[in-house]
Amino acid sequence: MALDGSYDGLKASIADFLNRGDLASVIPDFIVLAEAQMARRFVSRAKQGMDIPRRLVKRADAAFVLGAEYVPVPGDIMGPLELMLTATPPIALDYLENSNLQREKQLARWIGAPKYYTVVGGELQIYPVADQDYAAELTYVSRVAALSAAAPANWILEDYPDAYLYGALVQSAPYLKDDSRLQLWGTLFTAAIDDICNSDPMPTEKVRLRTEIADLRRFGFAGAYNINTDS
Repeated sequence: MALDGSYDGLKASIADFLNRGDLASVIPDFIVLAEAQMARRFVSRAKQGMDIPRRLVKRADAAFVLGAEYVPVPGDIMGPLELMLTATPPIALDYLENSNLQREKQLARWIGAPKYYTVVGGELQIYPVADQDYAAELTYVSRVAALSAAAPANWILEDYPDAYLYGALVQSAPYLKDDSRLQLWGTLFTAAIDDICNSDPMPTEKVRLRTEIADLRRFGFAGAYNINTDS
């Protein structure tokens, strides 16, 4: 069966590339492992500010009622990109790692509208807690729908089948104790991931570097700021 954008076609192609007819029970595991590695690579790229496929980026509405600190995140989230409170004017919250947000809570330096957010388990956490009711919009990196017999296709398999094929072959090498092919499959898998990101990139925003005068005044500066010394 050809690599035709279907789950069955993918499994058949993996068996053909490996020249093995006795791997039907483990090939689905190779595919699951390839999906997990793809997901980790996309998240890693997003954290490093590198291009990720724009089709991974989704939005979801949220609502923080007065006094709320937590709301659930979407089930397919892999990482947040932006949380915007749709107030007047809108408020873009700054992301902090969980430990840093807890430190801000302990310092208790802020009152009024929420300023920071993080993700704790399956929930968004904001600080300070909502001082009024807020509608919010979360932009996030989503997980690609996993392949299965019940869900035999997704956009990566349809448009970039080589990513699935080489990703699954990478996972087959340790199982088959075929270390000689691991580097080859790994190089081709990495190239396929790069192609996905470069062929479907997020658009680049062209803005001018600007000085946050309000922040400078808050720290006691009249208008000069040294980006090298943070002073």
